[in-house]
Amino acid sequence: MRSLFFIPSLALLLCACDKVDYQPVPPGSVALTVHHLGAYSSQIDDEEKEVQGTVFQTRWTVHYEKRGNGWSIQRRLDSLVGKGYHKFSMPNELEKKVNLDIELGDDGVPVRVTGYDSLHSILKRIEQRESYREQLLRMSDTVQFQALQRDAFRLRKLLQPGIHKRGDRLDVEAINKQLETMKLDSAVYQGDRPRLELRCLEFETYYHREDSLPLLVEQFFYSAPAHRKWKHSAWQQGKVDGMWHFSVERKTGLPCFESITESGHVVLKDTTDRDTLPISLYRYEEDLYTR
Repeated sequence: MRSLFFIPSLALLLCACDKVDYQPVPPGSVALTVHHLGAYSSQIDDEEKEVQGTVFQTRWTVHYEKRGNGWSIQRRLDSLVGKGYHKFSMPNELEKKVNLDIELGDDGVPVRVTGYDSLHSILKRIEQRESYREQLLRMSDTVQFQALQRDAFRLRKLLQPGIHKRGDRLDVEAINKQLETMKLDSAVYQGDRPRLELRCLEFETYYHREDSLPLLVEQFFYSAPAHRKWKHSAWQQGKVDGMWHFSVERKTGLPCFESITESGHVVLKDTTDRDTLPISLYRYEEDLYTR
């Protein structure tokens, strides 16, 4: 008789585990260590082989402190290593060198981001050919970096307090009216999982944006001898599709892990013989947060 009740009870237990009541209470002050990995690669569309480009690793310390209804955040660089053609000079990599001070409003979105003004000073100290330095200075748009920071914090708040069930779609219509650097196509709650002894809640966002990807295209030119024949090519902006994965601690709402996977597609057109070549460009970045 006991076994007759066991199966439905197990089903109810599994159903309960699929749901979570997310009610985060952040601490008044906390310091996190962030371990960052970034990698780039490229691929000719009709070839299977993917060519690895620049790879870099960064570690920094992030201090959160409650200030009134908002937060004060300090990001400080601890270490940076890299390898590849563009090591220590990709804009996303250089951005990690900057010490940031961020003030969050009561909605969890930055009202002030300071520190990016030092990025141009960093660029001027790097030993590299002058034409490439000028290109990086043009591309390292501090206004754009600030917009990316605001969008990152907006996306981290997409999982609102309340009851969530694995597989639930998250509403993206409202946040799309606020995002400055991308548009979300969809977002889904994936459930909870342990990360370094923390109970964390996982959700993924899928987005798109337009970008000409000049440095990734240049990296493609020098990734293999056969690719150099295309270095006099022209190309138009292409669509970039991305997935941004978020993992937040259930108890505090602070990040546990994040990753970005992007693929961009452009068509190179040789300016001399008018030959064309479709290529794909990939970017992967991840952040592991430890307490």
